[in-house]
Amino acid sequence: MSSASGVPRTGPHLVALRQVYAAIDQAAATGLNLHVLGHAGSWPIMALSRPAAPGRPTVLVTGGTHGDEPAGVAAALACLAPEFQERWRGLGWHVIPCVNPAGYLAGTRGNAQGADINWSYERDDVPEVRALRDWLVGRRFAFVLDFHEDWESPGYYLYEMRRGGAPVGQQVTDRVRAVCPLNAAETIEGWPARRGVLTPDPAAEPGRPGVGIPVAMIRHHTDHLVVPETPTSLDLDTRVRAHLLTLEVLAAVHAPSPSRGTRAGRLRAAARAASPQGGP
Repeated sequence: MSSASGVPRTGPHLVALRQVYAAIDQAAATGLNLHVLGHAGSWPIMALSRPAAPGRPTVLVTGGTHGDEPAGVAAALACLAPEFQERWRGLGWHVIPCVNPAGYLAGTRGNAQGADINWSYERDDVPEVRALRDWLVGRRFAFVLDFHEDWESPGYYLYEMRRGGAPVGQQVTDRVRAVCPLNAAETIEGWPARRGVLTPDPAAEPGRPGVGIPVAMIRHHTDHLVVPETPTSLDLDTRVRAHLLTLEVLAAVHAPSPSRGTRAGRLRAAARAASPQGGP
């Protein structure tokens, strides 16, 4: 059964989205701060945060900008697990697990309007973009990590843009290749690639329909942006592990000497527990 807009009222997508909100509520119950940035129809766009300890950096992690990319949502939810928060104690967090809840509900790349949120940053008529822009005013982050998937790619790859520091993309892909194959192509999405790493010029995005969220982030809100793309053809657990390894490397670079006592296996278990069953 669908609503007049074509969005299903019942079925696995609705169950999955409700599980996302249940996981967010559970994370808030552990002491993380919950913020409602805005709404996409009746669905709230939520962020969870934890302040940084003195002298420690604050980071932003996002998932679900495209509604048909559930691994990013599952990975962002896994970041909220107590095991992960304990491992990176002192790091300041902002996590937006599902930027596009209407798209996640429908299992579509775009939102309820059919807009590609990722390339609609200057549009005032896209509620998800408007909510994100309003919340971002005056904020900067040590790094921004934006989880994505690519249904056409045979393996993992990432985009990296960094000012004032050495790139770490190949450190990431060296870790990820142990759990997920890399896209070994020399050109990916129109950009030269080496060992699964693309370093695009934000002023020259090829063939894009508008200003993208990644472009706005690197221009105004961070000096280090990483956008990992996991291959949709692989199982969800593998894609989530690849995303979490990306985060592990970035957190270690920007906030070395994390607290010990948890293992990658426990993080993967947290990811599986947080992952909505029957997602799009």
